[in-house]
Amino acid sequence: MIRYRRWRRSPARAIGTLSVCLGLFGLRSLAGAQPGGAVGTVGGDIMRGWREFHDKMCVECHAVWDQGGRVGPDLGRIRAGRLTDGQLAGVMWNHIPKMLGQMRETGYPPVTLSQEEMADLFALIFFVRQLDEPGDPVRGESILRAKGCSECHQTRAAGAGIGPDLAKWGRYANPIVWAQLMWEHAPMMEEAMKRSGMKWPKLDGTDLVHIVAYVRSTGTSGEKIYLNPGSVARGTALFREKSCQQCHPGTGPDLAAAELPVSVGALASRMWNHSPSMMQMMVEKDVSRAPLTPQELADIVAYILALGNVDPRGTSARGKDVFAQKGCGQCHQQDGKSRAPRLSRREQGTEVSAVYMATAMWNHGETMLARMTEAGLSWPVFNELEMVDLLAFLNASEAPPSVADPGGR
Repeated sequence: MIRYRRWRRSPARAIGTLSVCLGLFGLRSLAGAQPGGAVGTVGGDIMRGWREFHDKMCVECHAVWDQGGRVGPDLGRIRAGRLTDGQLAGVMWNHIPKMLGQMRETGYPPVTLSQEEMADLFALIFFVRQLDEPGDPVRGESILRAKGCSECHQTRAAGAGIGPDLAKWGRYANPIVWAQLMWEHAPMMEEAMKRSGMKWPKLDGTDLVHIVAYVRSTGTSGEKIYLNPGSVARGTALFREKSCQQCHPGTGPDLAAAELPVSVGALASRMWNHSPSMMQMMVEKDVSRAPLTPQELADIVAYILALGNVDPRGTSARGKDVFAQKGCGQCHQQDGKSRAPRLSRREQGTEVSAVYMATAMWNHGETMLARMTEAGLSWPVFNELEMVDLLAFLNASEAPPSVADPGGR
């Protein structure tokens, strides 16, 4: 008989340690954040996700920037490449046997998740992937010199005084605030650089993060400025209100189809690099340069980065092949004669989503694994976008009209 250890970590302690992570990146702590302030692409809430990360004991195995357990990977340090909703569901599926085994070994009891809770955790994971690693002040100072910033800006009383002293920006820990200030001052900077015969400097993906780290290391005093995590819902509305759609899609790149950066700092650097061409485009289209508050830009950036999490359109025919190749039909027979439930479009026309699949596999994973082991079946592994194609097949119009409840409260 398996004996599970008792859950001892207090909510206040877990929320406190995770709030430290938020503070490192210039984000408001959980205590000061607006309720429901950050909504992810899958309809989840980041702040609820923080709490569920603790309440469902995820933090006992997974850390976020070294805050948490060491059994599983640190979720703050797995950010290579694009990750969509369907891909995340596939990654979770692939690791179910290992996660369940480690939970048994460490004595943690199984927990169930509702679809809402899983959506919150999805939103949290996508949000954490957007955070940049802490910058290197030494590299930041070197980048400032190499990019010619000191030709106009002072730091530590060194450099010219044409532009504002960057030391005054040291209280801004979040690259979004820097991006907002750069957006606000870009037209004046471009004119000053033209008069001086300077070229517009280009920033690499992590350059801005290192610059922020250097300026903050100069010992600037003053009250620190924090933001709430960006809201995809608010960012979607602001994208229209600020006339961004006049150029995207249109004259400017289609952001939904573009290869987007995966972090906030990298996207802020991309915006800086494209600022002159954006200004020229806005003049040609007679679009005014809309003023933005830091929080508004945080919301717009959240929306833009969320576009990279949206699954491409899956193919039902490929999904049917995946269903057969992975052996799903050996348990989930569509004629309803097996013990396992049929998999198809949910009742009342609701789609079988990535969150639904992740919830179902998490809540029923132990039962599925036991039955597959009993039947001599190996746990199938999903690669690339196979889960996306499988979802397309399960949602196809010809599929049977019902699907089992994913479980959870």
